[in-house]
Parts: sequence; structure tokens; C-alpha cells
Amino acid sequence: MTQQGETTGRDQDSPGAGMLAPDAGSAAADVQRPEPSSPPTSPSQPAEQAPLPAGQDRPLPSPYLQAGESVPEAYLAPPQPGKPPYGSLPSYEPGRRLGGPAQFGQTGYRQQTPTGYGQQGTGGRPTLGTGARSKRDPALAALWERLAASILDWIIILAVPVGIFISPLLRIWRELEAVASSSPDLSSPAAQAALNGITRDPANLSTLLHYWLAVFALALAYYWILHTIWGATVGKRALGMRVVSATDRSRIGARVAAIRAVAFVLAPAVFIMLGSPLNLIGGILWIVDSGLPLFDPRVQCLHDKLAGTVVVRQRWLDQQRARTPSPW
Repeated sequence: MTQQGETTGRDQDSPGAGMLAPDAGSAAADVQRPEPSSPPTSPSQPAEQAPLPAGQDRPLPSPYLQAGESVPEAYLAPPQPGKPPYGSLPSYEPGRRLGGPAQFGQTGYRQQTPTGYGQQGTGGRPTLGTGARSKRDPALAALWERLAASILDWIIILAVPVGIFISPLLRIWRELEAVASSSPDLSSPAAQAALNGITRDPANLSTLLHYWLAVFALALAYYWILHTIWGATVGKRALGMRVVSATDRSRIGARVAAIRAVAFVLAPAVFIMLGSPLNLIGGILWIVDSGLPLFDPRVQCLHDKLAGTVVVRQRWLDQQRARTPSPW
């Protein structure tokens, strides 16, 4: 007992005994207390994702990505000018499919039809021919061209009967020349009486009547035959013009050419050959027929409207034939 007490007393009195006891207790506590660890995750159980804003759906997984891969935030290719950036849908346009041109006549899209003269296009811009009064069709012949051709035609028409009635016409001309030389003042009573005698002479009246009948008969045949064969008179061919149908710009036939010739020759014939008041009606019709192209968008005279024709430039017809492929 004395030895055990001494031993116990030495252990307690030893300076190292008080220092070893705390270290041994902490080591034992470290061995016995397990460290906290995160809960295990399995491939079948995905990690919790952050909530999306209200009204936005979570995108579906891409079939082109491997398990665990994420969609890249941006592509490496630079954005192209005039094209939408990657990842954004192009703006919707009525009548246009995504990735393709606009489709006409498809269900669910606004149908668009080709525009004609005087109609408004789908893009808000006026098409060719809008405002026909402000801008006329360049294919149509101008009024001055038609007037120049008409003067040339009437020179031919008036000159041919002169060769037939040259002798009686020269006799009338000499009588008028004699009155003018004997009476310088044609307004004097003596000069007026001489002129009335010339104009009332039955022989002179017969000559003038036959001459004008030949003129208008030749004019009727001239305009009818040449428009039927060529689609133009000598004057129109010289100035590069053709008479065509107003509906489809096709060649006119003998019936249309006849209607056009009669309507054109009738007014001047009534004005020159008939007496009052019929000649007044013929003169008014002649003025209306000649002046209507000044106000008509298609430069049509009255005889053009009655026959359904227009006068176009020959070079326009040549351009149309060049654009049309030959079937042979």
C-alpha cells in the first residue's frame, strides 16, 4: 500500500501529468465525432434549379447535347449585317413564312395579288401607271406625233384627186384669179357679186362636188385598207406608230378598221359638203374628235373610243416581241 500511494502521489505531482490529460481527451473526441458531409447525389436525381421568372417556360433539353452539358451562351460566329442575332426569332411579317419567301394564296396568310395600272401595291408605293392623268403610258403615241402623221396623210389624200380633176380645178382657179386682179378690195359689192357668180356656176359646183366626194371616198378607203393590212397609214409608218386594240394591244381586223375609218371621215365630210345647220354639227363633232386626246389619259380620239383602239409607238411593239421567246 505504501508503494501504490507513493506511485499515485508521484503521478499526481508529476508536471507532465496535467498536460497529457487534456490532449488525450481532445484526440479521443476527434476520433469519435464524425465530420458532417453533403447528401449524396445520384445521376437519376437532378440538382435543384433556380426558379424562372413568371410567364417564362423552362427550355427543353437539347437532343444534340451530352448528359451534363449546357447550351453555350453565344456562338463563335460574328453576327451578319441585316440578319437577326443568334438565339432570337425573326420578326413576323404577314404573308411570309420563316426561312422562306412570301407565299401567295396560302391558308393563314394574307393573300396578295399582282397590281395593275392605277392600283396601289402592297408595300405602299404606287405602281407603274399610278395617276394616269399625271403620267401617261410611254408606249402611247404623243398628240403631236399623231397630228404630224395626220397632216402627212391628208396631203396625200387631197393631192390624188387633184390629178383627176386638174382641168376643171384650174379653170376655177383662173376665174378666181381674174376677180382678185380686177378688184383689189374683195369686200366691195362688185367683187362679192363676181365671187357669188363663180361659186353658183353649175359647172363649178359639179366640179367641187365630185372633187370632195373623191377626197372623202379616198380617205375612207385609205384609212380602212392601210389599217387592216399594216395597222398604220403612210404618215403613221413614217413616224413609227401603229393602231392596236385598246384591250390587249393586239392587231386590229378589217371590221375595227372600218368602224374607225367611218367615224374619222364622217365629221369633216358633213362639215364641208352639207349646208347649215348640218355643217355646224359636223364642225362640232370634228373639233371634239380632234381635241379629245388633250384630256384623255390614253390619248384617244373619239373615233378611237368608238372602235376600241389606241395608237402606240412601233419601238414599244418591237421591245415586246424581243421579250417574248420564240416557240420555234
